Amino acid sequence: MAKKRQYPGRPTTGIREGEKVSEYPRFTMRLPDDVRAELEAAAGALQLPAWRVVIDAIRAYVGSGPALSDEQKRVVRAVLKLHQSD
Repeated sequence: MAKKRQYPGRPTTGIREGEKVSEYPRFTMRLPDDVRAELEAAAGALQLPAWRVVIDAIRAYVGSGPALSDEQKRVVRAVLKLHQSD
């Protein structure tokens, strides 16, 4: 049986199969420091890239995506508190 070839580094995956994040249009925004800290805390606690947290947040806001569980919210708040104490 042939082995699947593995490439070094992280896989280039987007939201859907076969997509690459590098092919998505770039979007830039300015955020207040506290909101940026929340985004980074959520990304770290959920072990997701920040762009994925933003997409999930938008979809949850408009009702077509996942909402955080109570446990995930607790973890995000705990990480945020750690960042704020630095």
